[in-house]
Amino acid sequence: MVQEILTDYELIVDSCEQPRERPGEYKEQKRYYSGKKKSHTFKNQIIVLPDGKDIVDVIVGKPGPKSDVNVFREGRKGFDPNQRFKGDKAGASQFCKLI
Repeated sequence: MVQEILTDYELIVDSCEQPRERPGEYKEQKRYYSGKKKSHTFKNQIIVLPDGKDIVDVIVGKPGPKSDVNVFREGRKGFDPNQRFKGDKAGASQFCKLI
């Protein structure tokens, strides 16, 4: 029911990196090290309605080096296949549903 209502909107997607403590184990350090931020980070994503007042979905704590578009692709599985999304240039061509 909610998914049907959401397909009436083009949802806004945005991602960001959040600093985290340096992990103790080397494998974890590699997994969370973001060359872009030059530190260990978590990747977070938020999906909101076009007016920005209502949050539709939140993904928190993915490894920082994971690209925005890959986080989006994983999170999109819970949405209707016809759902339209709008994102920034980091993944705009991937976020927008092709007609």
